[in-house]
Amino acid sequence: MQEKFERLFFELKPEETKWGSWLHSPQIYFRGANDIPDATIHCGMQVIKEPVALVATPHFHNFDENVVIMGATFPDVFKSFDAEVHFYMGPELDKMEKIVVTEPTIIKVPKNWWHCPLTFVRVDKPVYFQSVLFSGTADYVELVERESGEQQYIFNGERYKTCVFDAAKKCTECGYCFEHKEGIAAKPYKPVAWKVINEDGVKCYTEKGAYDDAKAVSSLTAVVRPGYTTIAYSDATTLLAPKPALLPDTAKKVLAVPREETKWGPWCPSPQAYFRGDIYMEDANYNVGFQVFTASNDMEEPHFHQGVDEYIFFISADPMHPDDFDAEIEFYIGDDPDHMETKLITKPTVVRLPPTVWHCPIKFRKMNRPLIFQAAFMHGTWGTMTRSEVTEGSKKTYFDRKYTYDYMGDNVRFCKFNDKKRCNICGACFPKMDEIDFDKLDAERKAKEEAAKADK
Repeated sequence: MQEKFERLFFELKPEETKWGSWLHSPQIYFRGANDIPDATIHCGMQVIKEPVALVATPHFHNFDENVVIMGATFPDVFKSFDAEVHFYMGPELDKMEKIVVTEPTIIKVPKNWWHCPLTFVRVDKPVYFQSVLFSGTADYVELVERESGEQQYIFNGERYKTCVFDAAKKCTECGYCFEHKEGIAAKPYKPVAWKVINEDGVKCYTEKGAYDDAKAVSSLTAVVRPGYTTIAYSDATTLLAPKPALLPDTAKKVLAVPREETKWGPWCPSPQAYFRGDIYMEDANYNVGFQVFTASNDMEEPHFHQGVDEYIFFISADPMHPDDFDAEIEFYIGDDPDHMETKLITKPTVVRLPPTVWHCPIKFRKMNRPLIFQAAFMHGTWGTMTRSEVTEGSKKTYFDRKYTYDYMGDNVRFCKFNDKKRCNICGACFPKMDEIDFDKLDAERKAKEEAAKADK
C-alpha cells in the first residue's frame, strides 16, 4: 500500500494505566496527531468503574469538544446505564450551569466555553466515557490567581507537558500522579473562583436503581427537530430532586441519546446508540454511531466526503476487554474508484479519512468476536459523493464528462418504501446478510477485477 494511505491507519493498542481502581485498565486511547499525522481529533474509550472527581477545575479549549457518557455494555448502552454524572459548563467562568446526567448523553462543548468540574457521583454499573476533542492535541487553558493576586491565563499544551515527578521526562498520561499527589511540588497559583448560576446544593439526584426504558428518550419526537425546539433534558431514572433547569442556549447542547430500535438484522443488533448530528442537535458538528457488528457484511460503495474528515474505529464490542478482537476486515482506499488499494485489519484500528480520499467498500470477514463500528464524521450532516458513468447516447455538450458525481446525505435521503418520509436509517431496506454467500461474492468480484486489468 502507498505510504500516503498506510499512514492513515493506526493500531489502537491497549494501555495499562495507573489512574486508580476507578478507571478500568487496560484502556484504549487515540492520541490524535501523536498517532496519525495531521489528525484533527483526540479521544479516549475509557470505562469508569467507581465514583470519581475526574476533573476538578474549569478550563476551556480553542476548539469544540463532544462529551459522550453511556453504559459500558454494548449494544444496549441504555439498560446498562446505572450512574449519575455532574458536569458544569457555560460561556463565562461566572455563568456556568450544572448539568446532571442520568442516562446515555452527549454534550457539545463549544470552543471557548468554560467547562468542568466533571464528577461521577454514582457509578453502580461501569460507564463508557469519551471526551472527543476536535484537535490533534489535548490542549486547554485555565485561569489562575498568583500569590500576589494577579490573575493569569495558563496554557497547558500536551506537546509541552512533562512528568510532575521528573521534569526531564515527557508526560505519558500514565495517571500515577492522579492518586499519588505526595511529592508533587505545590504550584505558585490557585484556580480562580467560578460561579454556577443554577447550583441548588443537591449532591445526588437519583436513588440506586437502573435506567428506566419507559421514561427514556425513544423517538425523534423527543429530541431537537427542524425548527430546533427542544425539551428539558430527560429523567430516565428515579430522581430524589428535580434536575436544575438549564438556560435555552445550554439545553440545546445536551442530548439524551434516543434508544433506536432498528431492523438491520441479527448481524447488527438493536438497540443502537447514534448521534445523528444536526438532526438531533442544533448547530451540531459531529455525527457518530456506536454500532455492534456480529457477522459478515459488506458496507457502502466507493465514495468520498467533501470538506471534512471522517474517523472510523474498529474496536472490541467489550470495552472492558479491548484486546478481545477477532475479526478480519478488508478496507478499500484510493485516489479514485479505478485505483483502490486494500488494507487488511485484524487488530483494533482507527482510520483517518481526509476530505476527497476515496474509500469503501468495507468487507467484514471472519467475525469470530463482535466489534464496535464507530464512524465519526466531523460535521452535523453526514453525506457522500459517489461516481456514476455517463451513459452512451445522452446529450453531449462542451461541459459533459465521462462521469457524474452524485451527493447523498442525511438532509436529502428519503425512505425507499415511502418517498414522503425522511430516511431514519432503520435498516429495513438493507439486504438480509444471512442469505448472502460472501465467499462466492468475493470470488466474483476478484474475477471481475482481473478481467478489467486484462482488458487494459
